[in-house]
Amino acid sequence: MNIYIMSSNIYLRYGVVALAKLKGWKTIAYDLNNFHVEELTCDDMVILHVDVKNSYYARAISSINKKSKLLVLLEGTRDIVIGDADNVIKSRESLSSIIEAINFTIKKEKKYRTTSSMLSDIENIILNESLKGSSINLIANALNLSPKKVYAYRTRACKKLGGKKINDLLLIREKLLEDSCPRLPSRSKAEQPGCNL
Repeated sequence: MNIYIMSSNIYLRYGVVALAKLKGWKTIAYDLNNFHVEELTCDDMVILHVDVKNSYYARAISSINKKSKLLVLLEGTRDIVIGDADNVIKSRESLSSIIEAINFTIKKEKKYRTTSSMLSDIENIILNESLKGSSINLIANALNLSPKKVYAYRTRACKKLGGKKINDLLLIREKLLEDSCPRLPSRSKAEQPGCNL
């Protein structure tokens, strides 16, 4: 088993290495740009530090979690939803909390689950269209639902992913949009609003 720490913050990276060394764990520091995800095994563990400055790290969450155990350290005060990680804590937690999170993640049995399998088809469509910028009314018209029903489905999807509202999901937007999901039904030109024949 290998433990990898990836962060654009060099102090955090080497701090976690030093902390792990005290516990007898061999931890290797990497920057995500120099890391080869395909070399991971299911016994390995990755500690990934995600903040607003390195939000592109969030895009790697899904691919890393498919190959190994994943602990995400979140920076900042705003909660960011990470649906695919095995464990998520804030990077400003105490050292004992970080050690506890590492211990928990190491011992965790790997269960593979994709975001799309957590959501129903309708929730998947509504969430993905919302993240693409489609309005509630546009989604409601395309799905032949009331806007209130679309809001309800979107809220339920956000809660399943650990968020309270759609804004909580914006950081991992690219990952959510990559998941294959059904699309909104296309409308013929005659059905589109404002189109006269």
